[in-house]
Amino acid sequence: MKILAIDKVMPDATPDKVKETFMKEVNHTVKMYLADVVREMYFRQDRSGTVLVLEAPSMEEARNLIDKMPLVQAGLIDFDLIPLGPFVPLALLLDEEPTKQ
Repeated sequence: MKILAIDKVMPDATPDKVKETFMKEVNHTVKMYLADVVREMYFRQDRSGTVLVLEAPSMEEARNLIDKMPLVQAGLIDFDLIPLGPFVPLALLLDEEPTKQ
């Protein structure tokens, strides 16, 4: 299952607090990438922040993975998780009934 994870900065986060944990966060995120859990990583252009595309068997497992991230554990950020799937309206363009997978 593909999941979009959009960070949200928590009220107690300060640049100094984030800096203390940042290298642990980078290390953890790279390990998640190498484990094929984080498929894509982006830095937001509208504000400081991160967007991840995760691959996980369920939303519950995605939440468990996110909750292990150092900045999340420190209470400095959290993530909104959004499940993604095929763009079903494309089936309207077909002459036949869509097949279920």
